[in-house]
Amino acid sequence: MSTFGGVVLEFPDVRVDYFRHIPGRRPPLACFLSHIHSDHLTGLDTLKSPFIYCSATTERLLLRLERYPHRLNFALGKLESRKLHYKHLKNLLKPLPLDIRIPIELEPGNNIHVTLIDANHCVGAVMFLIEGSGKAILYTGDIRSEPWFVNGLTRHPVMLPYSSGLKRLDCVYLDTSHTEPVEFPTKAEGLKELLQKVSQYPPDTVFHFSAWTFGYELVWIALSTYLESRIHVDDYKWRLYQSMKGDSGVRFHTPEGPALTGYLCGNTPQDGCLTRSTKVRIHSCEKGMQCEAITDKTVWIRPIVTRTELGAEIAEIGVGGGGGDLAKRPELEFDNDAVIDKLLDQ
Repeated sequence: MSTFGGVVLEFPDVRVDYFRHIPGRRPPLACFLSHIHSDHLTGLDTLKSPFIYCSATTERLLLRLERYPHRLNFALGKLESRKLHYKHLKNLLKPLPLDIRIPIELEPGNNIHVTLIDANHCVGAVMFLIEGSGKAILYTGDIRSEPWFVNGLTRHPVMLPYSSGLKRLDCVYLDTSHTEPVEFPTKAEGLKELLQKVSQYPPDTVFHFSAWTFGYELVWIALSTYLESRIHVDDYKWRLYQSMKGDSGVRFHTPEGPALTGYLCGNTPQDGCLTRSTKVRIHSCEKGMQCEAITDKTVWIRPIVTRTELGAEIAEIGVGGGGGDLAKRPELEFDNDAVIDKLLDQ
């Protein structure tokens, strides 16, 4: 769960990952969205200004997000059309490329430079290096700071002046979901254990991997490659991940894109690991969509984040995972922030 309140003290005219009105502060001149996990989208429902800067992948996914009841009812034929929850933001979202120092004018005479850097989290997730008026901060968002990632960050061409001591960051805004000492395995270690476990089953076993939020893309790629099977996803997930292709259908906005949804080799289309066909060994379709291939013999794979010293498994229940972007959960919807502010003041 995000613990960041949106305010960057060094740059009070910008807001990051929190979009509700904050009493005592004037409205921001620019907003930044690090990724699309739901705990970082607070207030986006009713935001009408200013521009929101993010990665191209985040923009494309955000504009296609649907709440669970709406997408389920559409899939079951109870709704005639899709209800895209954030489509009203189309003209506010401003996608930026990664790894480039980009100038942004907040207002005449008030300029900053922003660099988007991959956060090693989910597709489209980025950090923000913000510089201006002799100050500099790094907003990490939900990074997964594995050793290889940190080492690469020190060599990043835009970060190199800071990692070498030539420049100094005034502040680093960190994700503080876990402030207590908890040992997490690396992605590689987790994937190795998963592949070892699935290899113990007969070759005709059908698996279902519970990808309840964004961030399991590398798991899909690893499972598909190892078991030599594509992965069935529901129509909603298929539409989301297909959107990572550029308008031409060739250019991708994220490095995982070709492996997930396919690519062109010369003039020959090549499939990615995701498919809408149910005639495969691996499924990651949403519960409730009545997939014909799921039976009582299906082996369900449910992600965990780590184990305690005594070996007890700690399930992925939302910390850094987005609060269930792709899962069923009850929600209250409000028409405006004034109602929300009144509830928060109680």
